[in-house]
Amino acid sequence: MTPLAFYTTVKHPFETEPSGDRELGRLLLESLRALGFTPHLASRLLTYRRAFDATDAARVERIAALTAARLIARYRRARPTARPRAWMTYQSYYRAPDLVGPPVATALGIPYVLVDTYLSAKSRRTSFRPWVSAARLAVRRADLIFLMSPRDRACVAAFRGPRFAAARVLDLPPAVDTARFDGSADHRAACRAAMAGHFAGVEGPVILAVAAMREVKKLEPYRMLADALALLHAERPGRPWRLAVVGDGPARPAVAEALSILPSGRVALLGSLAPEVLPTAYLGADLFAFPGRFHVVYLQAAAAGLPVVACTGPEPDPMVAPGGSVLTASTANAFARGVARLLDDPTLRQTMGLAARRFIATDRTLEAFHRRLATGLGMLDLPCAPFTSR
Repeated sequence: MTPLAFYTTVKHPFETEPSGDRELGRLLLESLRALGFTPHLASRLLTYRRAFDATDAARVERIAALTAARLIARYRRARPTARPRAWMTYQSYYRAPDLVGPPVATALGIPYVLVDTYLSAKSRRTSFRPWVSAARLAVRRADLIFLMSPRDRACVAAFRGPRFAAARVLDLPPAVDTARFDGSADHRAACRAAMAGHFAGVEGPVILAVAAMREVKKLEPYRMLADALALLHAERPGRPWRLAVVGDGPARPAVAEALSILPSGRVALLGSLAPEVLPTAYLGADLFAFPGRFHVVYLQAAAAGLPVVACTGPEPDPMVAPGGSVLTASTANAFARGVARLLDDPTLRQTMGLAARRFIATDRTLEAFHRRLATGLGMLDLPCAPFTSR
């Protein structure tokens, strides 16, 4: 097994609060282990800030410098077989720059790998300008860069130059464990029956939404979803539909209030579901609709054979299945039209659901993720074990 230092600047992957970022972090760790690495979390320091404060930033930078110095000393004291052969940082950008990895990797003379990083020309005009430079230094130091979204390639490639970009900037689109969302006809029927139990006497296709309930990022999409469905109901009160919402968090009362404008009995708040239970919600629904951002829930819905309604943009676009989704403008009226299109056409739902499953099965499997990761790490002469399908 090959030791590897793993670091994330935004969210610890081992915390239990549901998060797409954490899920992708755990996917990276799982993939590294499958490839024969023993990744360890090098530091618990999180640099992510929503707003920039110079005093706070200086404090974080001091902590990062001390952390880097301690890690360098510790790794140098370790026996050679226990020292990390590479450093991998997940999600370094101007709001959450990696201030630890570059000095450690340089001091130890080991490859420095970035996953899901991006650069933005606009960010230089924000208060985060000092950390814009820090994030760019990390990109400049990187020996290999994995991008999870094609939106990030142009800026990263321009910054590092065409030769580096062609050889060492690789796509690593998020993947999903398709086995979790497979279901026989009998199993799907049981999931649908269980889902129907949440709606007393109300019939119609089940619209599923899965998202955390945080005030800052997730409340506005819930409000848009509520407004869109309210528009549909006002337009045609007899149109059948039901909404099942999976998620929890500090904004749950605000989410419930936003959804209270919808007809009584048509909405079921299912709370947070354990990972082993979550697939049953997808298998019990007819379509997935949430006007959110870059999120693995779109991949999970596609893996379960659900067509997706999402808002178009650089973040959701790479997460939805071509031919298996309806992308709309970011307005309640446009989103309502997208949902209505699927509600009113069960044949289209089935066709798009099949296309969504094909997309996942050919492009977003765990095997594809592992192979892409192994291809890149192999360029750094890091030994990777052959992938073994489960």
